[in-house]
Amino acid sequence: MSRSSLPTLVILTATVALAAAPAAADPDSTAAYLGRWNYDFPDHSTMLNYATENVPGIPDSPQIGDIVFTSAAPGRVTGRTDVGCTWEFKATSDGLTLDPANQTCHNPTFGYTYTTTAWTVRVNGEKETESITAVSHHQDSDYTFTLQHGARTRVHEDDPDAAKAFEGHWVANAPQQGTTTITRNYGNRLLARTDDGCTWTLVTRGDTAKLDPPAQTCTQGDSAVTLRFWSIAVAAEHQISTMVGTDAKGGPLVINAESTRQ
Repeated sequence: MSRSSLPTLVILTATVALAAAPAAADPDSTAAYLGRWNYDFPDHSTMLNYATENVPGIPDSPQIGDIVFTSAAPGRVTGRTDVGCTWEFKATSDGLTLDPANQTCHNPTFGYTYTTTAWTVRVNGEKETESITAVSHHQDSDYTFTLQHGARTRVHEDDPDAAKAFEGHWVANAPQQGTTTITRNYGNRLLARTDDGCTWTLVTRGDTAKLDPPAQTCTQGDSAVTLRFWSIAVAAEHQISTMVGTDAKGGPLVINAESTRQ
């Protein structure tokens, strides 16, 4: 998640309650979920991988980046997102569900805390679908986050063919400004030169590239720019990216941009 979003239950009979409870999955079924999964490129027209938040003046937010699912115990899976949060899931007969519900993480990338109240995951081969509801906690208020139509694709750790899709000269669309020139370094690694003269290294898998190593500093004279996070999703001639760090004046740097290849 970038970047960065009860009804009362009435149990009629014990029989109904037991019938409605999700059946436990065979522990071996967790194998279908394990690995790294990238969000597919967001599409606002269908709300694919766009989340809604009830923050005044904040538009729907595209979701990019990855999650790595690993086996935790029989019938259980741990998911770690690229922004640094870890979540625990239970396998049921038809997918993964957040367990326990209402898990909280202080997001080390964006610096705020949020509670995920529900998260379901379904896998069909190399494709995954999901839905998430959460509450982000801020000084002024709590805000709801809802991703109804999430979709991901499984990617390989070593994916040298992915680099080609990112190469070129990219110009940020309004209201953001700036240009980035991306070239292939070697394998699935990239060099990204921003218009301030800094060069950064990223690793690509599938449709997503991210800063690697995860903390880099560019020094120019007496000033320095530090990036702690940079994730880029690409589809044909378009990019969506999120960049987090510290600017040359020592202040917070958070940039969400959509770019076009020129």
